[in-house]
Amino acid sequence: MIRTIYTKIFLWFWGATTAVTVCVLTITAISGGTPEGRRWLAHTLEFYAQSSVEFYKNGGVERVNAYLDDLKKNAGMDAALIGPDGRAVGGRMMPPWTGDLEVEARMSNESKFRAGLRWAGAAVVVRPEGTYILVARIYPLRGYWRGYDLKVGLLRLAMAILAAGILCFLLARHIAAPIRALQTAAGKIADGDLSVRATPSIAPREDELADLARDFDRMAERIESLLQKQKEMLGDISHELRSPLARLRVSTELARRGDREALESIDADISRLDELIGQILLLTRMQSEDRKSKEPVNLMTVLEGVAKDARVEAAPEGKTVTLSATGNCNLTGYPMLLRSCFENIVRNAVKYTKPGTEVKIVAAEEAGPGGRMVRVEVADHGPGVPGESLTRIFEAFYRVSDSRERDSGGTGLGLAIAQKVALVHGGSIEACNRSTGGLAVIVRLPAQSVNAKVIYL
Repeated sequence: MIRTIYTKIFLWFWGATTAVTVCVLTITAISGGTPEGRRWLAHTLEFYAQSSVEFYKNGGVERVNAYLDDLKKNAGMDAALIGPDGRAVGGRMMPPWTGDLEVEARMSNESKFRAGLRWAGAAVVVRPEGTYILVARIYPLRGYWRGYDLKVGLLRLAMAILAAGILCFLLARHIAAPIRALQTAAGKIADGDLSVRATPSIAPREDELADLARDFDRMAERIESLLQKQKEMLGDISHELRSPLARLRVSTELARRGDREALESIDADISRLDELIGQILLLTRMQSEDRKSKEPVNLMTVLEGVAKDARVEAAPEGKTVTLSATGNCNLTGYPMLLRSCFENIVRNAVKYTKPGTEVKIVAAEEAGPGGRMVRVEVADHGPGVPGESLTRIFEAFYRVSDSRERDSGGTGLGLAIAQKVALVHGGSIEACNRSTGGLAVIVRLPAQSVNAKVIYL
């Protein structure tokens, strides 16, 4: 059994081309489509007719019959000479399928020919004593493959098959080469080499196979990036869990010795572990979230609930949280995920804004490239973020501060969760430093139709 696609393509193309070549040559020979056949029908039969009449006039019936027998033997032609009286000379039988041609030729006094699956003709010779007609039926294949013609035909056929083989070989290699390169690259990736790419091993080309190679490379890059991020996240999770666990060991030992303040430290670390694990589970769950359960949501209701909770947290330091909106701010999404998104953003802003300052939440509808968008901006009066970190703050466990101690703030997952939620809803998130000081986080989400049903939370 043939297993390689290269061999299959080559043999199928070559076989098909050879079959077409043989069919064309055969049909051409039978139908008289060759120039030789057409010239014969136009000129040679009339020459045979003139010669037959001359042999009859000079040698009688015996001589003309001998001539016609010789034509049948050497030229593949069955012929009979019809005299002025309408009878065949020498009593020869008229060839099959020539009677109608003889009648047409005699009535029009012109030669008639037919070149189809059967070759036939009726050549008119006018003499003083009357009109002679040579009617003939030709066996094209017998003449076509006879003697030197057979050798020429076989040579032509061999040359056609060889040329077809060369062309099919080049075409099969052109098609199969990138497929083999993709197969090799896929095998290396399966063996764990995620750095391999298919495009460099494919000759420059602009077709579907080149597009497939580029898509394959993008897939490989995506897989490599995801696995790298997974490794980094596992390392970050291990680091984040190690610190509170180490403090728990110390606090537990102190509690055994009767230190009651150690119990409070244990409780705080347990709460921190619970929050960290909850956010990790949420981040993981969003990657496998059922995207068919979206529902209409009024975003103002979500933001009002988030702002209300944030005011309680901000009050002890004199911080305030305000909310304003323009438009309906309706969209389709997951209510619980949206609340988690904005809760993380607002709590982060409350944490870093200076005491006695304001965290401002502004929601409005605006026109976007793909239609109406709901734009939510959360601005604080904190220290801001260095420019090179504005995009990285949305990475899991990334912190602007080099210190990874507890005092550097949170679990490092809040803004990562917010970004995931925005992407799940087909939106985007970005951060920028305000000219008046502080950080602004902007979330854009696709708006829902004004007439859509809204669920208030």
